[in-house]
Amino acid sequence: MKRAIFALLIVALAVPVLAQQGPPRPRDIVARFLELTPEQVTAWDGLLATLQGTIDPLKEQLRAVEQQLAEMLGGENPDPAAVGALVIQGRDLRKQMREAHEAYVAAFEELLTETQVSRLTFIRRAARVEPIIPAFRLFGLIAEPEA
Repeated sequence: MKRAIFALLIVALAVPVLAQQGPPRPRDIVARFLELTPEQVTAWDGLLATLQGTIDPLKEQLRAVEQQLAEMLGGENPDPAAVGALVIQGRDLRKQMREAHEAYVAAFEELLTETQVSRLTFIRRAARVEPIIPAFRLFGLIAEPEA
């Protein structure tokens, strides 16, 4: 409970600071909230570049596979073996993309201090409840955010 209150206090203190500097970039929001050092930001940039370098070609391959599959299924008598091969190929490409993302997240977490991991965990928990917040607001159980 104390951690949740501490995390909320951090967010409450961070929001006015972020609002004063104009519209911040998402990367800067993450870096400021987690209090990343310049070295951590540089390492993170490298991880992002590696992720994009891995994911982008896989996305292109997946688009091509999905296009082939759509064309095949749009035809008169699609060959079941060819359709199955494309479905499996698409599944494998998605798996590779998921694994690349998981490796990126694990490497990012390795950069963090214990305090930074706690902040990241707080954000992950908040993301899980974020979809239900409008219902609580609707019934006046949560105040509207101030502009």
